[in-house]
Order: sequence, then structure tokens, then C-alpha cells
Amino acid sequence: MSMNQNLPSEQTNVLEIRRLMEDSLDVLRTYRHDLMNQVQLLHAYSQMKKFDRLQEPIQNLIAEAQRHTEMSAIASPMISYVVLTRDICYQMLHLHASYEQLETPSLPAESRAAQVLFDLLDTVGKHSMTLLEPLRMDVWIVAFGQGYEIGWFLDSAGDSEPDFSAWAEKWMQQGIEFKQLQEEDGIEYSIRFQAQE
Repeated sequence: MSMNQNLPSEQTNVLEIRRLMEDSLDVLRTYRHDLMNQVQLLHAYSQMKKFDRLQEPIQNLIAEAQRHTEMSAIASPMISYVVLTRDICYQMLHLHASYEQLETPSLPAESRAAQVLFDLLDTVGKHSMTLLEPLRMDVWIVAFGQGYEIGWFLDSAGDSEPDFSAWAEKWMQQGIEFKQLQEEDGIEYSIRFQAQE
């Protein structure tokens, strides 16, 4: 049982808003730090007159900005926030996300999807920090009114994938359906749920 469940509703809301603000500040700090590192690299190449080396870092900055623009354009603000902030927080996780909205999701469904997706991306993001090479993750999110389906694929060697058994067990106890399907090029995972009104 969460400690917040014993607090009055208004205080719980304030604590949740504070937690969200703290998370946002952490994301902004990470983003600023990474951006400054990239700017310093460009500045160093410029100072050394190694203009031929400027092209790749500039193209990387442009590609990252385009990905973040796409993530911030996701129709669900909650899902957009989760995808964008987790991508910024975990530099070893190369996240590519797509979002399809078959129907406008209910607020409980959208909120539940954001919670599950946040937990999933944190799990994979923390795992990616233990790797020597970046971990590419493709995520597709489909909203269908009272529920969501979220699928993902990790582009990695099999031994560098996180073990999803504990993660899946936690969410299956809360009524979320978890599947994994062995494909020719790896394992495709998916979850599906209906929000309770």
C-alpha cells in the first residue's frame, strides 16, 4: 500500500505534482548537460579548424531534434511526456515511438497507459545503462477508447535484453495482458488492457 493513500486527497495531489516537477527538472538538467557536451564538441572542432569533423555531430543534433519533435507531437500529452522524458533521461536507450489513436482514449485509460509505459521505459532505460553499446527500442502505442495496446521490440543481441518476467508479473496482477512472440529477428513484446471506469 502506498504511503500517499493515507493522505488527504488535496495533499496527495500536491505531492504528485511535486514528484512530476522534480522529474521534469531532472530531465531538463540531463538535456542541458547533454546539449552542452555536444556544443563543446562542436566548439572544439571549430577552434581546431577541423571543419570536416563538424558534419557528423551537427547531423546527430538535427536527427535528435527531429525525433524529439515527433515525440512531442504525439496526440496524447501524457504519452508524449513519458516517451520524450525517458528518451532524454536514458542516453544509452535509442527510442523510436509511434502512436495511433483509433478512438479518443478515456482519461483513466490514458493515465494507466502513461503509468505502464513510464515503468516499462524506466526498466529498459536502467538496463541500457549497463550496456557498452546503445540499445535501440521501437515502441508502438495504440489507443482504442477504453484501453491501449503497447508493443515493443529491442534491437539487440538476445543476452543484452532485460528480463521482463518480474515486470510483466507485476502488471499482470493488475489485469494487464502480456505477450511475447519469438520472431525471426528477435522477441516482440506487447501488453493490452482495458481501463476500469
